[in-house]
Amino acid sequence: MAITDPLCRSFLDLWWHFNPAAATLAGVPGNDDRLGAFDAGSIREHVAALRSIAGAVEDQDVEETADEIDRTALLDHVRVLVFRLEREQPHRRNPVLWIDHACQALHGLLVRGPDDPSTAPAALSRLRSLPRFLADARETLRAPPGVLVEAALAQLDALRDLVEATGRRHGLSSTLSGGDGSAVLAEAEAAVDRMRLALRSEIPADPDPHAAAIGEEEVDRRLHYEHASLHNAAEVWRASLGVATEIEREATALAASIDPARTWRDVYNSVLDRAGPPDDLPALYRSALISAQRFAELRGLAAPGDLPPVVEPAPVHIGLLEPVASYSPAGALAPASLWIEGGDRPAIPWLAARLGIPGMHLHHSRSDAQPGLVRSQIAASSTASGWGLYAEELLRELGYSAEPESRLAERVLALGDAHLAVVDLGIHTRQLTPEEAVGHLSTRLPIERATAEAHVRRVACHPTSACAATLGRAELRRLRDDARAARGAEFDLTRFHEDVFSYGGLPVPLIRWGMDLDV
Repeated sequence: MAITDPLCRSFLDLWWHFNPAAATLAGVPGNDDRLGAFDAGSIREHVAALRSIAGAVEDQDVEETADEIDRTALLDHVRVLVFRLEREQPHRRNPVLWIDHACQALHGLLVRGPDDPSTAPAALSRLRSLPRFLADARETLRAPPGVLVEAALAQLDALRDLVEATGRRHGLSSTLSGGDGSAVLAEAEAAVDRMRLALRSEIPADPDPHAAAIGEEEVDRRLHYEHASLHNAAEVWRASLGVATEIEREATALAASIDPARTWRDVYNSVLDRAGPPDDLPALYRSALISAQRFAELRGLAAPGDLPPVVEPAPVHIGLLEPVASYSPAGALAPASLWIEGGDRPAIPWLAARLGIPGMHLHHSRSDAQPGLVRSQIAASSTASGWGLYAEELLRELGYSAEPESRLAERVLALGDAHLAVVDLGIHTRQLTPEEAVGHLSTRLPIERATAEAHVRRVACHPTSACAATLGRAELRRLRDDARAARGAEFDLTRFHEDVFSYGGLPVPLIRWGMDLDV
């Protein structure tokens, strides 16, 4: 047992208590019948408990470098949560926090299937808790930004559907808790409608067009503590713009090899027209997952026999913020899932590489298998999402899907990542309003406005999520290059990847420290 495991266990117990929907999705028992408590008093109690754990972690005596790395990761993870709750105050400013939690709580039980005997009473208990939960939301929210109100209203429609689906799944008849299931269902539906009315007419939105921003100071704090980055927001902003410029130059060159008389955007639109809309989107993703995995296995990037994620249409509450595709790790009672909402047909092979094997699915599987709690449970989004981008890029370097049209699709996908990072930082450092961010994406990428709006909703709800992915990719690539330079002829790519996996989801700069490449 790692020296940090007891304190990490205390933190996880606190986190699962605070966020029972996340506990359900992770398969942690004992939380399925509750919703979280995000009112001001509960948040104060939670922050006090987090501070107590942070103090204990900070005071912990460690001697080995590996333990010091784990201690640093755990301490920074707890600090980020404290910063978020005290400074960003999403429980007061972000209605999506509340609605998405309720959606996850019900959806996490629905994906289990009807055979689990504990699911029906847990679902009824959560439905019974929903009116009080949403009443707390109405009392707690103050001047939410308009873009987050719009996102929450859209998610309320998804929540209404989940409430109804829960009622259908479990019958809500006399077999449930003394026969009051129908009344509980009706009260839950009414509570959703009441919340919709409150967001539309009773809770005034903040008129400031930059209200969704967490501010440059907070972005810097997240970069430092959440991602262990030495760079500040301004540096990452400039780097993201530079990456976008470089990728567009590469896309232009690829397009010229196909048709030198037209722009890359015109050529790509022609590629899309020739490919046509996908006849069976899930089947295309499943086939692409298998192809990417086989290529990775042949190149020694993955071991044979790993199961790919299950491909499913994205639930509405997920698709509203993830307009193309997203990955959900496995829980104890649910498989890893690839939630699909769309995707250009030529880009699907690259999305499969990014989200399946050798991408995020492989990284999560290896992280989950780590023996220490910190490395198996504490993760920076920059590492997992960055690994997905890194794996996609690695397959391209190794010759995967080498047709010029496919390579162009990959570069256009990467261009979207770079511009999403720009928009993410632009919104949260008050350089772009959400409307300007939608315009930025719509004019620079071959996407529909509705897709651009969904991307903007996501980065508004989840600050630094897009820039973290590109930051993680750059850090992993630099780590690989430095390891190759340090090890010379002894460098082995497969062994390097295994070394990275041994640190689980810890931020890449901490992995660099552990590899003694901290230069």
